[in-house]
Amino acid sequence: MDLKRLRYFCVIVEQGSISKASRILNISQPPLSKRLQELEEEVGTPLVSRNGSGITTTEAGMVLYLRACDILRNVEEARSEAIFVANNKKEILRIGISYLFQRHFSPLISEFYQKLEGVKIETIVADSSTLESMLDKKRIDIGLFQQPKMASSYECISMQPVKAVAVVSKKLLPAPPKDHILLSELGQLPLILIRRINGEGTFEYINNQLLRLGVRPNIIISANEPRMVCELIASGIAAASMMPACEVPPQALEYCHIVDIYPTPNIFFPTFVKLAAAPHQPELLNILLHYQDQNI
Repeated sequence: MDLKRLRYFCVIVEQGSISKASRILNISQPPLSKRLQELEEEVGTPLVSRNGSGITTTEAGMVLYLRACDILRNVEEARSEAIFVANNKKEILRIGISYLFQRHFSPLISEFYQKLEGVKIETIVADSSTLESMLDKKRIDIGLFQQPKMASSYECISMQPVKAVAVVSKKLLPAPPKDHILLSELGQLPLILIRRINGEGTFEYINNQLLRLGVRPNIIISANEPRMVCELIASGIAAASMMPACEVPPQALEYCHIVDIYPTPNIFFPTFVKLAAAPHQPELLNILLHYQDQNI
């Protein structure tokens, strides 16, 4: 897949118009439209819907847009890292952060930045299974993601579990529940659940919990990041989800209810992870432990 086409596509989505994108990219509209058409042909599905006032992104287009943003960011990070290594300007700490805890770990990244003098921090946000693979291949130095199931090759420091909340479209429930929603009631609603790209995780745990309650969940969509779940509900899909409370954006209250779940399921376990064979990093661990003590 051509990186230039992906970049053009991202600008078109962000501008909501091919004409506006053409001005920013300094490309005339016909060749820009042609690049978009070529990308749609390569993917095999329409990525945008064209109308008189501009374009709107299809569901497939939104998925590709989010992925393309990650790809282009990773390419830029790789370029930047190579330049810094070549110039030997400063040490680089590559940190992989799960989509599941992107907001949750932002203050910790700030702590690392403030206290690790002379260190350039590179962050990569991805699915937990992707980050495990990157860690195994030494493409990142540490990971901040969901506690690994197979942890024998890792050194893990578990952090406080993140509260799970129900995110319920106002199309399903015009008025919010009084205090909470029962887990069994939540399971009977059309669900959009977060799911890892590879391996088992919270998706399977939630599914099994509901089955044990005698509820066969109606899972209509799975997505690998909280942002996508919120985007889908905001687009008008009448559905509910179970998400880490820290990852629900404030604007979500415009189109859904944020509700406590009873009984509260403990399913989101943020964890500091590094390869067991990797060099020990006492300064990094001291910052992490101090951060944990402050936030208990």
